[in-house]
Amino acid sequence: MTEENSTEEIPEDPTGPTPADPTPPPPPAPDPITWEPQTWYSITFACLTPGCSQQNRVKAAPMFYSNNGQPKFIRVVCAADGCCGKDCTILTAQKLDPQPIEE
Repeated sequence: MTEENSTEEIPEDPTGPTPADPTPPPPPAPDPITWEPQTWYSITFACLTPGCSQQNRVKAAPMFYSNNGQPKFIRVVCAADGCCGKDCTILTAQKLDPQPIEE
């Protein structure tokens, strides 16, 4: 299970899609990410599922937990209203420094 405090949509390029073409172009393929277990990251992600209302829209999660560091357990699900409910692709991950204090 991943934990996120919030997500925010990254503003689109003003020269981006027009109302006649609401789906932005796909983001560049992500570089491989080496996850450390039990670590907090700031990430960007996008749903790449064709037909999803959030397809190719890059969003950010400023606090994202890596669980045990195994990629099969590091997931972001497309879950906004009317979305597909499938896994999103994590595009970037930056380790938070300092790490949040455990409560």
